[in-house]
Amino acid sequence: MITIGIDFHKRTSTYHVLNEQGQKIRRCKLDNNRDNIRNFIGSIDGPKQLGMEATMNWGMFHDAVEDLVDEFHLGHPKKMKAIAESEIKHDRKDAETISRMLHSGFFPEAHVSSSNTRRLRSLLRFRHFLVKVRKKIRQQVQILIDRNIWPSDRPGSFKDPFCARGLTWLKSVSLPISERHILNECIDSFETLSNKISAFEIFIAQQAIDLPGLKHLRSVPGFRLSKINAYTVLLEIDIIDRFTKARRLAHYAGLIPGEDSSGDHHRKKGLVKANMYLRTALLESALVAIRLDNGLKEYYKSVKKRCGSGAGIVAVARKLCYAIYHVLKEQRAYRPESFTPSAADLLLFAGSPLAN
Repeated sequence: MITIGIDFHKRTSTYHVLNEQGQKIRRCKLDNNRDNIRNFIGSIDGPKQLGMEATMNWGMFHDAVEDLVDEFHLGHPKKMKAIAESEIKHDRKDAETISRMLHSGFFPEAHVSSSNTRRLRSLLRFRHFLVKVRKKIRQQVQILIDRNIWPSDRPGSFKDPFCARGLTWLKSVSLPISERHILNECIDSFETLSNKISAFEIFIAQQAIDLPGLKHLRSVPGFRLSKINAYTVLLEIDIIDRFTKARRLAHYAGLIPGEDSSGDHHRKKGLVKANMYLRTALLESALVAIRLDNGLKEYYKSVKKRCGSGAGIVAVARKLCYAIYHVLKEQRAYRPESFTPSAADLLLFAGSPLAN
């Protein structure tokens, strides 16, 4: 099988082609347009496999050549150390390295999602961006309040300044002219973004209504009435069979602690850096799940007692992640688990006044 390695950039791409024996037969650099790419790939006779590193616009290239190649391989950028750590780095060398890795079978694969999945996921990620911007506006308003109004002078009838009563108070509170102007702009931006996010959510629901696995995911606590988080989980996971076990999915979601151990040296680190969209959806759903599922609620209390509330929410999110894996993998409804206290919890309870 012919092997094609591509170093893909925004305006140009470099191609390195190997025959079945691993010998170079062609190499060239082309301007990026659909006709150029298709003409070059189509001019190579015989069965062929193509490999490229995952970039921001890899999907556009994939859709242009998918029907021309027998196998399309996407390289995981963080695992392609042969390119990232190379002392001699240029386009021709990178394209050759990709083709050699693919030909030898040591190509670090990344998941290739369908064009429909990518489009729906882009909608959700843009909504996530809008929510982050709105959150920053809320933070700016809170800072403005803290630097201008004493806590004793604030109304006690609400906690959130962006609830209905809070917004009414924000619009009428007396402030210096410059601060009043900033607050007005923040309120206008907040209301505009809130309207856009609501409209976006309606559009997303119309597009993602028939997602496979949605029925089974709805049975998991925290996702029964969820819209956006349920869609996010399904689209970020995409195909559950690409994860061989539940822990791999939890690692992909960034809910597994990192570790740096060697010999007698053992050191735990924070949560691994992974898919932030999936992790956010699971953490938000965990906050809902502990109010709906007694087993998860008791588990949260157990971890909170030993490690704090933050660790408890992460632990519940990890349990949800494991449950989602089995629900989607086995195509069944969620089965609640009863909570069994650990030995440490039993010892704590034995020493409490309630045990007497």
